[in-house]
Amino acid sequence: MDFRISLAGLMVGFLIGLTGMGGGSLLAPIMILLFRVPPLWAVTSDVTYSAITKGLGTIIHARQRQINFRAALWLACGSVPAILVSVFLVQYVRAHYGHLINTILLHAIGYTLMLVAVLLLVRPYLLRYAEKLASKRKKAALEAGESGNPGEGEEGNPPWYRRLLLILAGAFVGFLVGLTSVGSGTLIIVTLAFLYPELGPKKLVGTDIFQAFLLLLAGMVGYLSSGSINWQIVGLLLLGSLPGVYIGSKLSKFIPDQVLNPVLAVVLAVSGLKLI
Repeated sequence: MDFRISLAGLMVGFLIGLTGMGGGSLLAPIMILLFRVPPLWAVTSDVTYSAITKGLGTIIHARQRQINFRAALWLACGSVPAILVSVFLVQYVRAHYGHLINTILLHAIGYTLMLVAVLLLVRPYLLRYAEKLASKRKKAALEAGESGNPGEGEEGNPPWYRRLLLILAGAFVGFLVGLTSVGSGTLIIVTLAFLYPELGPKKLVGTDIFQAFLLLLAGMVGYLSSGSINWQIVGLLLLGSLPGVYIGSKLSKFIPDQVLNPVLAVVLAVSGLKLI
């Protein structure tokens, strides 16, 4: 058992606690670049580890009523089938073109990391925009003496165009996550910030975590059925990351996002370039 993987889990958990999202994207490149874990094992272990941690996050946010279940389930209509397709694709390539699978996964992870790095820089501005727009809508509704159209609000069934965009965004992210294990949170929160600004930052994050749990759980089941998960690596990661998340969460109030996000974005971009 290589307990250095637990130290990596501690560091990644610490970053997740500090940033809320984004830090978890470092897990796969750390395992590949530092510990020489085969890319397929890195992806499947990361998907399984992330499904467990997102499940814990879902419980916390559900208790605090910070999840829009309708939005998350519409995203899952696209993301769950898409991640199963990508898992099947990975297993097909592994079975028939085994010499290519690691190269394909390395390039997919590298490009996705660079995309996440860009979105990580944009995310604070999107959340600020969502908060301002939500407050304006609430103010307008109060002035009009109306509660708003439930079809356009937080809990009502979203209109058809919003449902379609949620499904398409979920499918795009689900396929990428199945190949790379990267970006289940950062990629989706951009979509939610544009389509559901009325949720506000806390509910955006809670909804994003719940949809990521559904997405990653489907991926974990897909890889579990193929026997591709290394449970020893998953256990070692959890051993380090759980205390790391706790410590990072406690220290997050002392380190502003304006400092941490650019540094993390640079690290992700450099990791992506090294993998490519």
